[in-house]
Amino acid sequence: MTGYLKGAIGAAMLAGFASIGATSAMSQSTVTFKPLHGISVHVGSKHAVGYFVSDANVCELTLVVGEEPGEEIVVNTPARFRATVAAGTHARFDTGEGKELQFSCAPGASAMSVDTLQQTAYRSVTR
Repeated sequence: MTGYLKGAIGAAMLAGFASIGATSAMSQSTVTFKPLHGISVHVGSKHAVGYFVSDANVCELTLVVGEEPGEEIVVNTPARFRATVAAGTHARFDTGEGKELQFSCAPGASAMSVDTLQQTAYRSVTR
């Protein structure tokens, strides 16, 4: 794939980042990976690639998100996100398409897992 086409496939469109989300979501899949091992996740029309390094009991996550390749050649720029996730906690990235990526840092920052979550409507019942 040429550099031009690589550039054409990426438009980063994560609508937001929430460190600990209070939204209602259901997990669709989980993948676990070790420090400096790459991860590739497809989420709807988006594609995310990333890795993390373990440092002082935290996971330093780097994530690049862009559009999935298609038939049309459109030059877009992928977005790069960095997050510090303490061991035993998680960070969520909202894709803007009804899905979230939740990155969880294992105890001792020895591994991370990523869950693809389906957002669901939530209505508080008050009486």
